[in-house]
Amino acid sequence: MAKPTHALFDELVRMGLIGEDTLVRFHPSVRDRSDVEVWRCERSGVILLDRIDHIGTDYYPEQEGLTYWDPKGRAQGLVATREDDMRRARQLSDHVAGRSYVDIGTGLGGVLDLVRPIAAKVAAVEPQAEAASMLRELGYAVHASAEELSGSGERFDLASLFHVFEHMTCPLKELQAIHALLVPGGKVVVEVPHAGDALITRFACMPFRNFTFWSEHLVLHTRVSLARYLELAGFTDVQVSGVQRYPLANHLFWLSQGAPGGQARWPDLRSGPVEEAYAALLDKADLTDTLVAIGTK
Repeated sequence: MAKPTHALFDELVRMGLIGEDTLVRFHPSVRDRSDVEVWRCERSGVILLDRIDHIGTDYYPEQEGLTYWDPKGRAQGLVATREDDMRRARQLSDHVAGRSYVDIGTGLGGVLDLVRPIAAKVAAVEPQAEAASMLRELGYAVHASAEELSGSGERFDLASLFHVFEHMTCPLKELQAIHALLVPGGKVVVEVPHAGDALITRFACMPFRNFTFWSEHLVLHTRVSLARYLELAGFTDVQVSGVQRYPLANHLFWLSQGAPGGQARWPDLRSGPVEEAYAALLDKADLTDTLVAIGTK
């Protein structure tokens, strides 16, 4: 039962975000690989994988087609991401109106579609070749990496990473490259899954742990660890808030049936006011499924 020894582990230790003596084996494997274990720092709550060598520099560029998002194509994939895309576009609207914006790891580009009408300029970073090619055909400027875009001399008022940061093998270096992309006073928005998700922690839902831990999610952050990364990358006035993406019906289904999709399977248990109250309760207890950080250059 060897503890992690990879570069991301070393980075987290150097930053004081995990302790070598407080790291414990948390889950025996991830959903797609039996040879990858999940570890958790008992002091900080940060969760990380015991290995990251399966994510090489060519891992994402070599993904084929759009099957990563939806095998039926972009239109169908955007249906699945519509609710998140709308929420994110609303969050960005005040920052992006009349300004320049880049979405890092844009995927299908759903957020780009929604903010392009109000932004002065939009661009994207997307390492997956098929998705990047598709977005270029739609008229978007797409680059393979933040470093490549930074080398072009372009600068932006706003950058976003929506469920991308947890995939990075060198997250501090990547965040520093994104910092370089911004104009003075520019902002970054980073959204990640939360290590303190109620289904992982308070409810200790084993079927959910079996489902949610994934070989591509190298680290799950807490409010403290996410803020620390932004600060060390050079951002100031860092604010981290909780967001609950999945409603009460989803949690009830997980806890009773041990499966995802409760919000669709039990629509009669959905209620806007109840869901808002539940999300607020989880946020107050720091048990939301998602964290969103905003920082300023």
